[in-house]
Amino acid sequence: MRVKMRPRYRGGTRLSKHEFVDQPWLCGMLTLQGVEGRPQLGLWHSRPGDLQPPLGILWRPELVACAFDTISFAGTEHVNGRWCYQVWYCEAYGLPSPLSFELLQAASTMNHEPN
Repeated sequence: MRVKMRPRYRGGTRLSKHEFVDQPWLCGMLTLQGVEGRPQLGLWHSRPGDLQPPLGILWRPELVACAFDTISFAGTEHVNGRWCYQVWYCEAYGLPSPLSFELLQAASTMNHEPN
């Protein structure tokens, strides 16, 4: 799915509302795959395996919010040798209305408490 994304944390530190809104959008292809038995959510320029490195990787991602054309995922990312908590705020345009509604219903049934 093509999305534009803004991360909510930088190096494990939550961004202020001003910093979050003022950062540029990262646009790419959002893909979920299993790597070495662990789920990995990647934001790629066009698709996994391209020569360009991914725009971001979330390990053990969880859906935390979903409303029509916006989706937020939480997980961990590897930054400068450290594992840090991260939340991605994504906007997906052009989703068919039934799919948006289906995603919203699925999100409402999930347990969103941190593990």
